[in-house]
Amino acid sequence: MVKGERPIVKVNGSKFVYDMPQLMQKENVENIYDALKLIPGVNEVGGGLQLAGRSFNVLMNGQHYQMTDEQLKSLLQSLPAGRLKHAEVMYTTPARYEVRGASINLDLAADAQQPDTWQGEITGGWKRQHNTMWEERASIVYHKKKLNMDFNYEHNHGNLFSKTHETSLHALDDGTTHNMETYETTPANSRDHRWRMGLDYDFADKHSLNLSYTGNYATNNNYQSVTGNVTGNNVLHARHTLQDVMMNYQLPTGTKLNVEYTYYNAPSSQYLSSTLPTGVLNFDTDERQRINRWKFNLLQEHQLSEKLGINYGVRYNLSYDNSRQTFLLTGDNTTATPPNSYSTETEDIINIYAGANGKIGSKLDFEASLAAEYDHSPAWHRWNVYPTLSLTYIPSAGHILQLSFNSDKIFPQYWALKDFTAYSNGGYNEIVGNPFLKPSSNYQAQLVYVLHNKYQFVTWYNYTDDYFIQTPYQRHDRLTVQYKYLNFDFSEQFGFQASAPHRFGNWLDSRFSVLGVWMREKCSAYYDIPFDRDILWVMGNVRNNFTLVKDILFLNLDGMIRSKAHQAIYNLPSSGNVDLGLKYIFCHKRATLHVFCNNIFETNGIDPMIHYANQNLKMDFSDYRQFGISFTYKFGDYKDNHEKVDTSRFKQ
Repeated sequence: MVKGERPIVKVNGSKFVYDMPQLMQKENVENIYDALKLIPGVNEVGGGLQLAGRSFNVLMNGQHYQMTDEQLKSLLQSLPAGRLKHAEVMYTTPARYEVRGASINLDLAADAQQPDTWQGEITGGWKRQHNTMWEERASIVYHKKKLNMDFNYEHNHGNLFSKTHETSLHALDDGTTHNMETYETTPANSRDHRWRMGLDYDFADKHSLNLSYTGNYATNNNYQSVTGNVTGNNVLHARHTLQDVMMNYQLPTGTKLNVEYTYYNAPSSQYLSSTLPTGVLNFDTDERQRINRWKFNLLQEHQLSEKLGINYGVRYNLSYDNSRQTFLLTGDNTTATPPNSYSTETEDIINIYAGANGKIGSKLDFEASLAAEYDHSPAWHRWNVYPTLSLTYIPSAGHILQLSFNSDKIFPQYWALKDFTAYSNGGYNEIVGNPFLKPSSNYQAQLVYVLHNKYQFVTWYNYTDDYFIQTPYQRHDRLTVQYKYLNFDFSEQFGFQASAPHRFGNWLDSRFSVLGVWMREKCSAYYDIPFDRDILWVMGNVRNNFTLVKDILFLNLDGMIRSKAHQAIYNLPSSGNVDLGLKYIFCHKRATLHVFCNNIFETNGIDPMIHYANQNLKMDFSDYRQFGISFTYKFGDYKDNHEKVDTSRFKQ
């Protein structure tokens, strides 16, 4: 008897559609964040997810979802993996989806054919990474014919701990050289509450109303102590509140209307008492970012024939940013404190787009769009044009080729544009804003080949003009390491990635991937030390899933290794990790017990160093293994229907 394998990926126009229940069948995954890492080409790099070596957008049921890496990780970890049906990978996202670049759309649509029912899931977890964190999560959905109502609540709380050893050979303009060595320990405690309520009503096919309310309240308290050439204490109390209300309305005519309001408030306070070789710092800092933002979308789609569809629309975003930072001296200071800053700014963006999608013959699919966007704020006001093109060719069964091109504009976070100053490492490290920071323009072309619907090969070229990142610089006028977002001339990459699954009988499923990237970064105005650097780095991943007892007991063993790399004038050493997990499924597949240990050998940390021109700096960060246990119980046929809030440019 010959046994065939279900294909893990199919093509739908410009989308690669992955069967997520099949991918997750034997995996130790409990949430959508971990489920995304099962998709070929998706890797976790630096605490965030990347697709074929670059960041990507996340959509849910076609709804815009964009966040920073940390926000994305936190929110996706709160969503149960069992609710995920399909993942639609788009290496070039057409304009009708509101985002640009690469995207993954998560299919979490409710089944309208299921009977009236309550459905839900509860999860409790404990993990230890030097200190202990706890997680509680509860979700419930009510379905009745054309009506769906859902509620989700998540609570994460506990203690954190980190250590940093920093050494610096710091030369000043007065001819002196200082051997700086600091030891920084930071115990912290945090508490994070997230909730959502939603209502969906389907009047008829493609005629529906969706209402949702999303909230988040989090607190974080850091108690930093510094010894060495710098001695002192730095206490930071921060909290943030997010409130979001969204309405989506869809008509049978193909018209979609979206209105969203977001309120974000992030106050914080800092107390610094520190003694440096050059002086004393004693002051309190009070700061706040408050955002009010409106989004309006009016979109239209027409299916003109079986082989041709068109879409067009207009979007308008309006945001009000009210931010402040004030300083209060609390003792004798021999070092000048920064001035207080206040800002109230308005930013509005209007976007008009048109696109078409269809088939040419029986083997070629295309999707193309053109968007014109006007951005207006105190920092910039300009028109930009964003073309996209995707061609998907299926020469024969089991072979898929896709060639695509896209462009994008990447905006900095609101707080990065403010004239602010913050301190760490006892005041030796200074984090400042840059009001002159410009958005970057990104252009990418890529070629994707899928063999036998499961082996994937991707090659690409990426060019980013005015590329910006936050970089350190040892100032020469004073004893300070300054961290600041700066625009480079450009960044470019050539990349290749191959991903291949393999099954060894009925007891082992493995997935292998290798990534190679040549990258170049150039900045001709980097303080007094311009640079033009390039490097080739590689990364390999393997996932192994052992079936110990069919449908009951599974062992997961994963590994990653990454070669040396660099960023700006940073040198980044090689790193890697090995993760181990055991999953036990019982109680008629309703209950799951998961025991895990990640970063077993404590080799995942990256300790950057700088030995370039007159800059000499090395940082050693603590790197702890993490182990834990979680329990999940499902009742009913659990599904999800979440939309998420764009907080990518809020203060973190």
